[in-house]
Amino acid sequence: MAFCAYCGSHVAQVSYVPCPSCGNPTNGAPPRPRGGASPAAIIIGVVVAGLVLIAIAGILAAIAIPNFLTAAERAKQKRTAADIRTIATALEAYAMAKGSYPAGNIGDLQGALVPEYTNNLPRLDGWAHELRYEQQGERYAIGSAGKDGTFDRSSLLEYTNGTTENHDCDIVFANGTFVQYPQGMAVGGQ
Repeated sequence: MAFCAYCGSHVAQVSYVPCPSCGNPTNGAPPRPRGGASPAAIIIGVVVAGLVLIAIAGILAAIAIPNFLTAAERAKQKRTAADIRTIATALEAYAMAKGSYPAGNIGDLQGALVPEYTNNLPRLDGWAHELRYEQQGERYAIGSAGKDGTFDRSSLLEYTNGTTENHDCDIVFANGTFVQYPQGMAVGGQ
């Protein structure tokens, strides 16, 4: 004959089965806690928490990615402007020594300016497009077609002073100053 370890009532067998009188396991094991979370509630909680984390990550990505892309484009613009200024400085030194600016295109400047007037002559802009050089008498211009890779005018010497709000715009340096560049790009020395 078997008895409940908690209340001593007569039971068919001693096991984890709850006693009909007291509700505790008849073998004396600690009673199961009542009112605890069910497995379904735990799974629902984990799924909801996961969805909240995914939503937060999406919001942060929606804010960060456009800012990162804008910063990357501005960095390319600044690098291009610095490279153009390097070429212009070498051209000015060449003109002071020789009395005129070299003729030709950006590829021809390599032989004229390196290594006497500059150690390194950049040929590509920040978007890996070839820079452009034009010379006409006492005037010269160096330009980048910008992100889109196409120049807005047929000659660099046709550009007039001014900024543009278009960040894809051409960047043009002519006769000692930037004449076309994106608004907000610090060009210094103007």
